[in-house]
Amino acid sequence: MEMIIKRKIKKVTLIVMAFALAIGMQISPLAGMFSPFEIQNVYASPSGLSVSSGRTDVGTPGSRNLIFEVIVSNNSDAAITITGMEVIISDTNSQGLTISSPQPQTGTIPAGGTLTTTLRIDVAERANIGSRRFQMAFNGSDEPATGFLDFFIMDQILELPPPDQPPADRIFRHAADFTHTLGAAGGFSQGRQNSITFFVLNRGDTVVRNGQMTISLPEGMSLHNASATAYIGTISIGQRVGRTFSIMVHDDTAGDRAHPITVTLTGTDRGGREVNLQNTFYIFVEGTGAVEGTLSDVVIENISIPTQVLVDETFEMTFNIRNTGQRAVRDIKTSVDVPDGMINMSSAIFVINNLDAGETRSFSVLLSVREDSNRSFPIRMAVEPLSGGIGDGVIQFTSVFASETITETDDVLTPQLMVYRYSHEGDSVLAGREFQLNLGFLNTSNRRLSNIRITLSSEAGTFIPVGGSNSFFVDSVPAGGQFGRTVTLRTSPSAEQRTTAITIRMTYEDGTSEFTAEDIISIPVMQVMRLSVDEIVPPFEVFAFTPGFSSLQFYNLGHTTLNNLMVTAEGDFDVMQSNSFFVGNMEGGTSDTFSFSFIPREPGPMAGMVIFTYEDIDGQQIIHEVPFEFMVMEMPVWDDPWREMPEENVTPWALIIFGAIAIPLIAGIIVWSRIRKSRLNKRLEIQDEEFNAAFDLEKTGENK
Repeated sequence: MEMIIKRKIKKVTLIVMAFALAIGMQISPLAGMFSPFEIQNVYASPSGLSVSSGRTDVGTPGSRNLIFEVIVSNNSDAAITITGMEVIISDTNSQGLTISSPQPQTGTIPAGGTLTTTLRIDVAERANIGSRRFQMAFNGSDEPATGFLDFFIMDQILELPPPDQPPADRIFRHAADFTHTLGAAGGFSQGRQNSITFFVLNRGDTVVRNGQMTISLPEGMSLHNASATAYIGTISIGQRVGRTFSIMVHDDTAGDRAHPITVTLTGTDRGGREVNLQNTFYIFVEGTGAVEGTLSDVVIENISIPTQVLVDETFEMTFNIRNTGQRAVRDIKTSVDVPDGMINMSSAIFVINNLDAGETRSFSVLLSVREDSNRSFPIRMAVEPLSGGIGDGVIQFTSVFASETITETDDVLTPQLMVYRYSHEGDSVLAGREFQLNLGFLNTSNRRLSNIRITLSSEAGTFIPVGGSNSFFVDSVPAGGQFGRTVTLRTSPSAEQRTTAITIRMTYEDGTSEFTAEDIISIPVMQVMRLSVDEIVPPFEVFAFTPGFSSLQFYNLGHTTLNNLMVTAEGDFDVMQSNSFFVGNMEGGTSDTFSFSFIPREPGPMAGMVIFTYEDIDGQQIIHEVPFEFMVMEMPVWDDPWREMPEENVTPWALIIFGAIAIPLIAGIIVWSRIRKSRLNKRLEIQDEEFNAAFDLEKTGENK
């Protein structure tokens, strides 16, 4: 009985020792080194595939057909053929997403290779903002492949912070660089129309609002059919804007020397303070131009015309053209223009190839009135260059009064009061601006005229009087006398860019009767060209070597057409397609959008410029440049936390040490157990022999 108990104790001891040895291996500090016994969390797909995200669109509530690229990696040592793919949405927060089937769904991935498939995602209108997570399964397996795919939904309305409002007492720095380019590399030429473009680059720390560029010309130069002030609008910091001016250099201007032209930039800064910057350029004027004299020396004089004629009566008008200068004038023409109701029965244009200094030429034309009315008819005479148009030379007006009949009581013809000269600032007037109109009146009769009332009117109210009415009163003018008046007018901002007529109506008396007369003068109107461009907003993210897109809105805020408008984007980037956009003729009050693409060449600042080029009504090119700068980032490298780590060839020193300790220990236990078992067996044999001997002795005694 005692032997049985001891055997049970031995078995229990061995079991306890084995259990203690196993526990010790797990809790030992060296346990983590024994890779065969290490417990690892491995999210491996049974097919050896893992997934990660590639190019991904950022979703907003209500967005549709968003692109989500999935990169499938083969982490095994053999090629894997994919016969089907399935999207598994495991996140309960993924409501609001509709994900299409991957395309393509099949393919063979070599060992260590990848396959890119594309998902199309629709986001519900009321989808919650935040990240969504889903997985992929392959070949009909219910178990997803290694790796999670994350899709982000952002707010549809991005609220930009309000612009910083400068403190009331902040003083902004006004600075600008002025440059210019000439239409002819050698400089200006005498007696010709010359083109020059001035550029201004905003170098200050504030935008310039309502910017205007004004040029001041020296004596001997004048603007050709244009205003000395060009509207620019808003000039951003770092923006470069150009304006082209057509300048006529008079024949008597000194050649072979430089003449100063001053350019002034005016406007207001962000604080409302006035900006006034200027620079003076010295432009070289070459020698003699195409003609020797100048039209400013030519006068129209000795006009002879009847004061009053009958309807259908043919009458003669004569006048002289005289060169008052010191040099000959070549290649000019003189013309006679009559209004409706009157006809020219002879030549209307006379060509003068050469008009020497002091020379006078006489001309005559036959005219007739064919309109049955009692009124005055204005007649226009002009001397102009052969290559020029109306308004480029010397202009003079006269008039004749036509009557249906002359009664026997009319002892003299009707006395005439007429406009014999007029002038205004520059060759044209600017829409929306004020100007001074100087008028000269002549009493052509031999009688004193009194109670003179003069009224000015224009088509569609183009010219509006300033500081008074459109009429003025003159007490009297003697026979053959003259008088002048200056009227301040303002051109309507919406006036068309063309030559507009002003009708001058006159009523007067000669002491016995009241008379009326009417003359017409014309004034060229120029419209301000106002191209306004929005600031370019940088894209949300710009990565190196990755295509990007941007756009901007531009507006024609003027009342005139921008002809042949072309928009181009250029800079330190490559393009996928043409970045030029031909708008054509952009009408006033319209807008358009320009979109352009770019591929950054390297991380860091990427500078560029959007260039607008267009032509004014005279064909002069105008350049408007809008600079921009985007910050380019490195393309991030996404590290897949779920990919399988490569096996390392490391010598298992921990296993060797453990074996060196465990093998002798186990061998010792086995030897000890066998020795102990042998000893126990010997004891049991001795006990059995003693028991048998005792049993035999007892049995012998009983038998006796």
